[in-house]
Amino acid sequence: MISKLPAGWTEHRFDSLGSTMDAARDMAESGGGDRVLVRADMQSGGRGRYGRPWMSEAGNLYLTVILRENRPLSDCAQLSFAASLALADAIPLDTVRLKWPNDVLIRGCKTAGILLEAGGEAARPWILIGIGVNVAHHPVDTPYAATSLAAEGLASDLDALCRDIALGIDHWRGIWHKQGATALHRAWLDRAKGVGEPIRVRLRERQLDGVFEALDGDGRLIVRTDDGKRHAIAAGDVFFD
Repeated sequence: MISKLPAGWTEHRFDSLGSTMDAARDMAESGGGDRVLVRADMQSGGRGRYGRPWMSEAGNLYLTVILRENRPLSDCAQLSFAASLALADAIPLDTVRLKWPNDVLIRGCKTAGILLEAGGEAARPWILIGIGVNVAHHPVDTPYAATSLAAEGLASDLDALCRDIALGIDHWRGIWHKQGATALHRAWLDRAKGVGEPIRVRLRERQLDGVFEALDGDGRLIVRTDDGKRHAIAAGDVFFD
């Protein structure tokens, strides 16, 4: 049974695309509205952070959400936390944890990833939230351990999962609008992996080892190194020992 999206959402469904992000960007630049979801059964050019390829065989969930905000573009990176929380809500397992900045883990293994892009007017931007969920299968040759919902014993309906994610985005976006980024960060930290534990962050030019302390007001990762210094990390790859 197909689960329709919540009221106010529009879906564009394709058998195959190069990338849902590229198709969604074209729609956004052409005036596409708020809460538009672009979904493909397969992608030939799916990608993650830093342009890394994202395996996009049939059976998994590949989508991009278009949102429009009447607030500065600089504020909209917080929607990554809203999307992470929406994904966590949509996966009915106690072992789900969130990994900074944009991964969803089950038993410490990557199950879903999020990619944010934005454009348009700086004061009224559009935001793309790309989401990929390993539902039927997962890659085995990756820098991070990975798993799928099927491998964890969940028989997930893609349409229902898509609806649940949209509902979650509505919910957590509303929290952000009404209560601000701090409320998102607090909820995210409650489900985060590794708070208070050793962490290794691979930056573009160096590696930082320390303890994962918190998030700052902008959602940056706060790492305390052995010398007592606290470092605010805006972008990097996170590893746990």
